[in-house]
Order: sequence, then structure tokens, then C-alpha cells
Amino acid sequence: MPNRQSPEGREGQEALPVQHALDQSKDVKQAVEQAADELAVVHAVLDKEVAEAERSEEVDRAIAQTDRIEKKLSASAETLERVVETLDAEVRKKSP
Repeated sequence: MPNRQSPEGREGQEALPVQHALDQSKDVKQAVEQAADELAVVHAVLDKEVAEAERSEEVDRAIAQTDRIEKKLSASAETLERVVETLDAEVRKKSP
């Protein structure tokens, strides 16, 4: 039997996957932001609490690596924010 839904009904169904993607993107963005914040704290503690004279090369590399990772996570969170904004605009366009 053919689907006889109105165009409005189909638009609502199309919005469901986009709404789901939006919700997931918001959750992932929040998790990435939290991870970046937590890593920034770890970096700050390592950098301030471990005396430079007492640091091994491995500790210096670990401190530098935490800084790079935190910056990558922050950039990823910013990218996710743009994705969330785009998905939100699509959901609003498809909502009745």
C-alpha cells in the first residue's frame, strides 16, 4: 500500500534523523569540552607542580603532549559547535 502521508508528515519524519544527529552532536560536544577542560587541569598541575630541574625528558614530553592534545580537543569542540548550529538550523527548517 503506498504511503499517503501529507508532505508535512514526511517533513516531520525527515527531521527525526536530523534531530537525533543534533542531540548526539550536542552530547559529543559537551564530552569533548569536558575532556579538554580536564586535560588542561592535568597540564597545569604537571607544569606547575613538577619542578623544571626535576623533570625528565619524558615528563617534559608528556607536559608538551597534554598541551597539544588539549588544543586539539578545544578545536574539535569548536568544530562540533558549528555542526550543532547547522543541524539546529536544519531541524528548525523542517519543523512545522
